[in-house]
Amino acid sequence: MPKDQASSLIWPTFNGRVGKTLAESTPHWNTPSRAPAGAPNVIVILMDDMGYSDLGCFGGEIETPNIDALAANGLRFTNYTTVPMCTPARAALLTGKNPHSVGCGWLSHNDPGFPGYKGEIAPDAPTIAEVMRQHHYATMAAGKWHNTYDRNNFPGADNSSWPVQRGFDQFYGFMAPETSYFQPDNMMEGNQLASALRYPEGYFAPDDYTGRAIDWITQQKSCAPETPFFLYLAFQTPHGPLQAKPEDLVRYRGRYDSGWDAMREQRFERQRANDLIEPTAGFAPRNPGVPAWADMNPDEQALFARYMEVYAALVDNADQNVGRLVQCLKDTGQLDNTIIMITSDNGANSVAGPKGVMNLIGRRVGAVDNMALNLQLLKDGEVGGEHTYICYPTGWTQVSNTPYRFFKRTPMAGGIRVPLVVHWPAGISDPGALRRQWTHVTDILPTLMDVTGTARPEHFKGYQTRGLDGVSFASALKDSTAPAKRERQYYELQGNRAYISGQWKIVSLQTPDKAIDLDNWMLFNLEQDPAELTDLASTHPEIVAKLIAEFDADAGTNYVYPIDTRNESRNTTFPPYEQSRLFIERDFFRTAHSIPGLLLTPMVGDRSYVMRATFDWHAGNEGVIFALGDRFCGMTLFVEDSALHFVYQWWHSPKTVTPVTLSSGAQVFEFSYHATGDRKGNADITLNGRQCFNKVDLSPSLLRIPSCGLSIGISRRTAVSERYEHKGAFEYTGNIDRLRITPGELAPASLEEPSEEIYQDRLRHS
Repeated sequence: MPKDQASSLIWPTFNGRVGKTLAESTPHWNTPSRAPAGAPNVIVILMDDMGYSDLGCFGGEIETPNIDALAANGLRFTNYTTVPMCTPARAALLTGKNPHSVGCGWLSHNDPGFPGYKGEIAPDAPTIAEVMRQHHYATMAAGKWHNTYDRNNFPGADNSSWPVQRGFDQFYGFMAPETSYFQPDNMMEGNQLASALRYPEGYFAPDDYTGRAIDWITQQKSCAPETPFFLYLAFQTPHGPLQAKPEDLVRYRGRYDSGWDAMREQRFERQRANDLIEPTAGFAPRNPGVPAWADMNPDEQALFARYMEVYAALVDNADQNVGRLVQCLKDTGQLDNTIIMITSDNGANSVAGPKGVMNLIGRRVGAVDNMALNLQLLKDGEVGGEHTYICYPTGWTQVSNTPYRFFKRTPMAGGIRVPLVVHWPAGISDPGALRRQWTHVTDILPTLMDVTGTARPEHFKGYQTRGLDGVSFASALKDSTAPAKRERQYYELQGNRAYISGQWKIVSLQTPDKAIDLDNWMLFNLEQDPAELTDLASTHPEIVAKLIAEFDADAGTNYVYPIDTRNESRNTTFPPYEQSRLFIERDFFRTAHSIPGLLLTPMVGDRSYVMRATFDWHAGNEGVIFALGDRFCGMTLFVEDSALHFVYQWWHSPKTVTPVTLSSGAQVFEFSYHATGDRKGNADITLNGRQCFNKVDLSPSLLRIPSCGLSIGISRRTAVSERYEHKGAFEYTGNIDRLRITPGELAPASLEEPSEEIYQDRLRHS
């Protein structure tokens, strides 16, 4: 074979010579591609549900000295907008595309069968990590992901949308929308479930995420200092549940006793004095449903002030972790040439209503807050600890979003105006300055591409990539007078719509309990009224009509339609191919990991079902047979003192049955739940074919299983029952064969049942 032909077959780019002996041969090495010398590192720190005014450098009283220092030596963008919900905002940030256009128009919980709402990022839209990695950056992500469709979020499912498959060399964090800060569940290390059974005393998740990021940076800069990195640090802070470390919480005792009305005025005045808001921004009245602080009774004031103390302590903790990360950059000599961006995915949330909630999981499934219990928890110092799942009242939501009205889920300014801090000593000439150019979440990726010299590929994963929706604001980093590159933008979330064009903005707000009204638009002049206080729709109908047409055009090209105003019920819209695998009898076996709650919810949520546990028991055996959910909502079967114990857990109102004495040998426990409608139900319980209990009232029926899911033979993370919490993992010492779950019929008029209207809509589009 000729030598040139042999060379081309062995190594296509080999330019040496291969002879029969080494003496007759000439070696050749291909120089590997690397990032340009001096390419900056990039860190994007994404907060979760944090309002415009929460940081000290944006007018807040929360102690954020580390972020404030980055702002003092960097830039604050005071006219930055995002989209009003977690999954869409993250998709927009990571891809530079409008969220509907990449399939993330709502949360990752469902797939209704329409292009804009698949629940995960389309494969033809490269993420920041995928762009950077193609240009030889090391890529890392820690914290919250929430960009994978729920039914793809467990081992064995399609993992093409998991972080490592979307461009990150390293990932450590959780995949779901929220989790405990003290005992986070569904945690992942790369593509593997984290192995920790229970996190130790003093553990706090944001500290852990930051520690992992610091370890990655230190390791990489020790081994390959010439390689730049991209870090996506997505704190869950301050998304619910609001939980805080005791040492952080104590610093805020009494800080909010004056109430939300006074605190909002103080933030507004600081913002005005420091030029953080437009001179024309008015002081908004209280949002609908928010009571005057003075009208609350002393018990309510004491409890609600504590809620805000927890929120502040949580933001404070995130700032401490930013300080740890900055110190790492200083220690490794990376700070000056690292671009740091800090922002929030959306404005502060209003999920807890005007009086807040102590157990958000309970609220979601129909439980009513018990004020007497809440006050006792306040007295006992448990508010904000591991065993509460709180979200603050909407009065504090409006404080967080000062000076803007409304909140997360809406495209009013309170839902989409959030802080943006940019720190880059090597690329910013006027540290400490403000930038007033309108920038949007989709502009992050094109800006980073601009300043790092990277580019999106024209073809990716076998697809031709579509153009970016964002525009670079790199010119504004160096020049305060650089013209804004953005003039218009659409917004949509759960039927709530908005469109900004120049100085004008239209907004349409919808609620899930009412029929869609596609024509209820408001109009605001943002130059004269940036706080959106005065609706001008009736006086400028021609402007409203023009903007509606522009919105409609963008909505069509970005896959916004069909508009869907449903709330939790849309979580149960399953593709036909999933029906056969979600609603079938399934066996679960003993494993070191838990079975995700999203796999179990369709099997037991507001429906009849049978759970059949088969195991062996001999004298001395004890431990958990199975644990479903957590102490806020779930059930557990365990053996203790030679008896079988069953607890139907509802936080501080567990329902227990009389322990059943065991006889040595094989055991068959059967729990038959009958959902009777209106969230009510009862159960028959048998052991070894003998009926132990008949029609035990176990209301309310389960609706949504917490993400911690199902554990067989062990207690993982947060114990379902406090009766065995002191025993740690409480692993069963005998043999467990399996737990079999057989789904039955939905409850009559179930909340899970799609309406006839939705069925007809499916038929029309099939």
